[in-house]
Amino acid sequence: MNDKLFSLLVGIFSILNTIQFLIFDLNEVTLIGFEYGFSIYRNGSVVTNWVLTNKKTISMGLSGVTVLVSAMLLYCIHLNFYQGLLCYALWIICYELTSFSMVLLLNGILKKRFKELGSVHLAFQISRMLLHFSSLPFIIKHTYHLYRDPKSLSKISRRRPSSISTLDSWSHVGPGMMYRKLN
Repeated sequence: MNDKLFSLLVGIFSILNTIQFLIFDLNEVTLIGFEYGFSIYRNGSVVTNWVLTNKKTISMGLSGVTVLVSAMLLYCIHLNFYQGLLCYALWIICYELTSFSMVLLLNGILKKRFKELGSVHLAFQISRMLLHFSSLPFIIKHTYHLYRDPKSLSKISRRRPSSISTLDSWSHVGPGMMYRKLN
């Protein structure tokens, strides 16, 4: 599998994976009970309480930008623009580190009864990070190839071999026809 095809698959995977985790984040239950709403989180610092109250907004913002950047990746692969691939690589690093720090902050204020839930969140986050980060070398390699020689990977400059060879289309020249008679 070449780097261009793998980068295309990474873009599609990134869009689908981001939508999947956005659905998980938006449907997460943090209050248990109908009347009084028992929270699974305890009170923490100002920063963790702010992250907890704005978690859905932060997740929607990060996921929206990630879907847009992934769509831009697919478009830039199609047009052979290396800048889009580089932006995707930088954004995925920022996105995953922000999501990981958010998971760590919220795991710190989980109540003792729900520590297993924090382990599940951490396992999901680490697996997603590994999948995104393991594909980055292929994207960087394809970015480097586009940067070094953008014309060699474009559709216009590719030459397809003809079904009729130029040697086969020449008329057969015998030994007698190679020299002109002077008489």
